[in-house]
Amino acid sequence: MKKNLILFALLFIPFIGFSQDLSNLSIKESTDCSLILTGKVTNVKNGEVIPNSFVQLFKRGELVSSIQTGDDASFSFNLNCGSRYNINARSENFTINSKIVYSSSKGEAKELNLQLYPIKEFKFIDTNKLIDVEYLSFETDGSNIGIIASEQLNKVANVMKKYPDIRVSVDVHTDSKGEPEYSLNITKERADIVVNFLIEKGIEADRIDANGYGDSQLVNHCAKDVKCSEAEHRANRRIDFIVMQ
Repeated sequence: MKKNLILFALLFIPFIGFSQDLSNLSIKESTDCSLILTGKVTNVKNGEVIPNSFVQLFKRGELVSSIQTGDDASFSFNLNCGSRYNINARSENFTINSKIVYSSSKGEAKELNLQLYPIKEFKFIDTNKLIDVEYLSFETDGSNIGIIASEQLNKVANVMKKYPDIRVSVDVHTDSKGEPEYSLNITKERADIVVNFLIEKGIEADRIDANGYGDSQLVNHCAKDVKCSEAEHRANRRIDFIVMQ
């Protein structure tokens, strides 16, 4: 009986130690597993690189690393295997682009190019230079600035801050469905509301003119009592930000 116990101990104890060593090896392998993520920041319109871009890497909402790219707009990050990351890139006068990255096996390299859309600041209509905003108008008979309009007006304010020498004429127009006097008055009221919004954003009052034109400057044939679609009337309900030097 005593011999059997000794034999059991000699056979079983080494396996306990070996099993523990394997467990430690597995943990160490998981901790050390990493791969490299590389890429470039480019202009989606023409494929050109965007130098001096700012790239951030997040894991579970926390910032892991960030870099500013050089002239070649390239970036590189080390990722832990089996993890999920968010990476975003930004640059002045471009939109922000964000991507989700899943890291896989050790030693594998990942490549991810981040494409940014350029933010167009100005546009030209005939001989006029305007700040380029998306379609912006008030609701019918309304004087409230909605969320979408606020975003566009923030863009106007940012452009004016960037170019402190320009002045802007805020020209508000409406369609021909209302009475001319009413249309004129409501566009003047809306122009004042827009100017006050920009002043609250830090734009000097003497850099902004407010003009309400009612339905006197239609962009199409939809004059009073002319049958037109709602889309055609909508084109006349607009706000222009004309740049005055």
